[in-house]
Amino acid sequence: MKKNRLAASALALAVSITACGCGDRIYELTEEEEAVIVHYSAHAVSKFNKRQSEGIQDVAVLKALKELREKEALERRKQREEEEKERQRKLGQQTEDDKNNKDNKDSNQNGQLQKPNSSQNAGQTNPSGEQQPNTSYVSLKKALQLSGINAVYRSYELVPSYQASQSYMVRASSGNELLVLHVNLKNSGSKTAECDILSKMPSFQLTVNGDVSVSADTTILLNDLGTYQGKIRAGEKARTVLIFQVKKGEIKSMDNMDLEVTVNGEASLVHLAG
Repeated sequence: MKKNRLAASALALAVSITACGCGDRIYELTEEEEAVIVHYSAHAVSKFNKRQSEGIQDVAVLKALKELREKEALERRKQREEEEKERQRKLGQQTEDDKNNKDNKDSNQNGQLQKPNSSQNAGQTNPSGEQQPNTSYVSLKKALQLSGINAVYRSYELVPSYQASQSYMVRASSGNELLVLHVNLKNSGSKTAECDILSKMPSFQLTVNGDVSVSADTTILLNDLGTYQGKIRAGEKARTVLIFQVKKGEIKSMDNMDLEVTVNGEASLVHLAG
């Protein structure tokens, strides 16, 4: 009886040993895949924590807030355009009145028409003769209200899709293509610096060649400039992007490019190209 028990025990041990180690090899995640999983897991846990008032926010919430700020920025832009048109109309009327008065005065002397004094008008005039106000530009660093980190525009590309890693890709909608702006965040200091652009909730409006105006897309790319968070070591840089969607073939050349950045309701204009 005792021998049977020993034999049964030995058989069970042998089966357990031979069964161990069976199965496929464990899949190893890349750093990008781990970051995506950590981001999702943290949000899934935090949304059930009633006491957590801060933490990682849902991308949908971020998108809704950015769309609201972009809408407010658009309304302010339209208001400024209407005010500028009204100012130009009044200025044009005043200039025309001054010109008529001078023409009447000079015609009594020599019958020739003289142009109004250029000192009456500030700024530049376009081909149609309308006066254009001087545009005030700031650096991208100042527009983003960064401290210790410099933001430098590097280049652009027109592509059907953009893939920053193997785990996530941004594709253009049907009939569109992506206009990707590449921006470097550089730490020129002597110590590691924290860069938190996400908390500023900036919105971006790009104007190309003076007639194409588009808002930046909200993505979950880890290198999205509008949602970037991270530490940058001294002397190093982080490569970020801003992604816009434009109609396919709408932009043939990049003669002029201005970026309007709105942070905390304050809009700033940054000249990128042209």
